[in-house]
Amino acid sequence: MSIRFLEKMLLLRHKPSFMKISHFSFIGTFIGAIVILNIYLFYHNVNSSSKVEVLKFPKNPGIMKIDIGQGEDDLWILTKENYLYHWDTFKKEFICKNSCTPIVDFAVGSDGTVIMLSLYNIYCVYIRDDIDSWYWVANANQNTRISICNYNLVFITYNNKIFQGYYDYGSHQIIWQQLDSAEYYYDQISCAFHDGSLWFIGRYKHHVYVYIDDNKNIPRSEISFKQIKALSKQHAIGIDYNNDLWEYTKGTWTWIKNNVKGATINNDGEIFFIDITNDNLIYKLSKN
Repeated sequence: MSIRFLEKMLLLRHKPSFMKISHFSFIGTFIGAIVILNIYLFYHNVNSSSKVEVLKFPKNPGIMKIDIGQGEDDLWILTKENYLYHWDTFKKEFICKNSCTPIVDFAVGSDGTVIMLSLYNIYCVYIRDDIDSWYWVANANQNTRISICNYNLVFITYNNKIFQGYYDYGSHQIIWQQLDSAEYYYDQISCAFHDGSLWFIGRYKHHVYVYIDDNKNIPRSEISFKQIKALSKQHAIGIDYNNDLWEYTKGTWTWIKNNVKGATINNDGEIFFIDITNDNLIYKLSKN
């Protein structure tokens, strides 16, 4: 047996077969295709007139709610552990704004004023009046809902009634005025930034309304919603019980995106949301 023949045999023995190479290439291609498909589905399960942008905020596991006033940097988040954080533009990190008191809910006004509902032995409503200080404005209960347009216009529900609050510069306190005499069950309220109108979700069938007065509400939806955020009587966003995000403008609800856990809209009409499949990241929707 010649040396040349042995060399050929050894080369053939150690040479990977075409079938093995093709097999691993196929697996790699398949996995890559799945990843690309998931990315495609995420960014294309959205209204074609909008584009999705991942905001460069640090990951915060378990974001339960987001809200914003002006621009993009005045962003607040509430986590599943009931901690409230505010984005610090200079430090590029979220700063905790409640070290001990569990926060049940919060809302941000168009001027950046923040109202929160806390539970520390009893339910109370507070408004932020300095970097790390909050002042008490009202007692509350587990059914209280809160919303704020700005420092001078605040809404809460208490014992199934709506109260409107104005800041009194003489006493430096919020003065409350009861709006409705009959009891009504409110699942959520939202004060519209642009005109001060009040939207709400009824607790029974979870339909959306615009509050007019004690005897008049204007229906805004025929389906049930679990979250709303209003800009005016003619502009709001909402999330239904299928986790679809909708935008209402001048009498029309337009589908925006599916798989949305929570969303908000700033004073300029830019929409921010948390995806239900990944509540660590915050996304921004912009119109093309």
